[in-house]
Amino acid sequence: MYRGGHAGFNALLYAPFVPLVTRIWSLELAVLGAVIAVAVANLPDIDQPLPWLHHRGPTHTLWFAILIGIVAGIGTALVVSPTRSVFMFGCVVGTTSILAHLAGDIVTPMGLTPLTPLTRKHVTLNWFKSKNSYINRVVLLVGTAALSVSLIVTLSYSL
Repeated sequence: MYRGGHAGFNALLYAPFVPLVTRIWSLELAVLGAVIAVAVANLPDIDQPLPWLHHRGPTHTLWFAILIGIVAGIGTALVVSPTRSVFMFGCVVGTTSILAHLAGDIVTPMGLTPLTPLTRKHVTLNWFKSKNSYINRVVLLVGTAALSVSLIVTLSYSL
C-alpha cells in the first residue's frame, strides 16, 4: 500500500474502538488513540529515503511494532496520565497500528519478512500491487469515513 492506503486502513481498524475507549476511559483518550493510529500508519516506510536501510527490512518487523508500541505507551502516559492502563492503551494502539501497516504490505507481491532475524520466511498474499491507486484511494476514503462517523456518533452521545 501507499501512504493514503495505510492511513485509511489504520483509521478503518481503529474506528470501532472510539466508542469503547470513550466509555471505558474518556473521549480525549479515544481521540488520542485515533491520532496515534493514523500518525504512525506510515512510520515503517521511514526506511524508503534511507539508503542504508533495506525497504521492508527492520522497520517492517514485529520487533519494530513492539518498539513503537512502547514509545506510544510512554507518550500516552506522559500526555494523559501516568497510569499503567493508559500506558498499556498507548502500547496496544502503537503496536497494532504498525502491525496494520505490515498487514497492508503482506497483501502485496513484495510482501515482507516480519520475524527477521529469527526467520527469513518471506510472507506475501500477492492480492494486489502497492501502487494500485484504486485500492489505495478506496481504503483511504472508507477509513476516513468510518473514523469520522465513529467520532461524530461518539461525540454526540458524549455531550
